[in-house]
Amino acid sequence: MKNTELLIYMLKDIREVTLQGVNGLSKEQLFAEPLPGEFPIGAYLMHLGECDIGWYESLSGNKIPDELKNRCYYSAWFDVPAEDFNPPKSPIEPSEYIAAITEVREIVLDYISKMADEDLEITIKRKRSATVEVDIPKKWIIYHLIEHEAHTRGQMFMLIRMAGFKKKGENN
Repeated sequence: MKNTELLIYMLKDIREVTLQGVNGLSKEQLFAEPLPGEFPIGAYLMHLGECDIGWYESLSGNKIPDELKNRCYYSAWFDVPAEDFNPPKSPIEPSEYIAAITEVREIVLDYISKMADEDLEITIKRKRSATVEVDIPKKWIIYHLIEHEAHTRGQMFMLIRMAGFKKKGENN
């Protein structure tokens, strides 16, 4: 198995488990603060799409269409400056969250599927601060997408439990 194939498998697997964990939550549960002052579970989901967008653009040098960025609430909801905070105004359907982050992930997977294993060693320059640039290997970026989703998924699942959210079909 090529390294790129393994990374694709890992990205698909981690997303499948993430989606299974939120399957059955209502649009109201995805939109509500699970605890006072916390981001909604839907914001965490869109943050996964947001990260895929940012790192895809760094990896590939290509831009994601604005329409898809808007559907993911890119730089509008999760951890943005107050002046840029522009989340949805009312609950959106669970399928809209899933469709947006799935579409972005498919773009990432398609890009990786066209890479040779040697391409994983290519480094890109990324600004760490206004004055510091670092070289980051593409393989680290892909690893980071996996690691970041695992971390974010853990946060989401803990918040779901702490909020007492029940999924459709679960006993009350």
